[in-house]
Amino acid sequence: MSSGIISAGFMEKAFSFYGSETIIIRKSMRAKRISIRVSQEGEVRVVVPYALSYHKGLAFAEQKKEWIFRTLQKIRETKPPMRSFKTGNNSFTIHHRLLLRPGNVQEIHGKIQPHVTTITFPTGLSLHSPQLKAMISHVYVETLRVEAKQYLPLRVRQLAALYGYIINKVFLKNMKTRWGSCSVSRNINLNIHLMQLPNHLIDYVILHELVHTVHKNHGPGFWRELDKITGKARLLDKELKKYHIRTN
Repeated sequence: MSSGIISAGFMEKAFSFYGSETIIIRKSMRAKRISIRVSQEGEVRVVVPYALSYHKGLAFAEQKKEWIFRTLQKIRETKPPMRSFKTGNNSFTIHHRLLLRPGNVQEIHGKIQPHVTTITFPTGLSLHSPQLKAMISHVYVETLRVEAKQYLPLRVRQLAALYGYIINKVFLKNMKTRWGSCSVSRNINLNIHLMQLPNHLIDYVILHELVHTVHKNHGPGFWRELDKITGKARLLDKELKKYHIRTN
């Protein structure tokens, strides 16, 4: 296991793992113990209590290495290939371009700015290297998270006020299969990947969840109310099904 640190440019660090994988180590004030998960994008993330060192997280990953590689293999057998990128400006999200910039640096750095996300990496590092691919995947999710925070909570409250719905809190999540949900306590959960949809479909998902604050299931009353608001609820629902939650 290599312990060469790759700075993520966020509150996390990435470490190369057996030369072919990258593990994201994150310190958390809330964590009471070390935990590990592998996302559907193939990102390996270890969360450690804030007082522990990053190397404690790496040691934990070492203990779980057989499970990590077995899980990654299962994901890669069913996952479509990752989008390819080249140095320079690339289409990344609807609102951000990705700038891949080789430079005289020893670490990979990610930085999110208005309309552009920049990844600087050591000159000579292959664009196909596992470390850079893992960083692109990680920064893609973080870019969507930034966009979602800037847009979705305000839009939820605008639509709730417009149509007279009472909500509690708005939570943004990186969900794999659902665009949104509504809890019994009227908390609205929205997928950060909504930021890849056209604005009218973002509104449709939000309105769908707002109607759930009144109608808890998808019965006739739910569809009548949603159709009254949107004018074409079934058509919008059919259009939404054409989109898939795209991972990078």
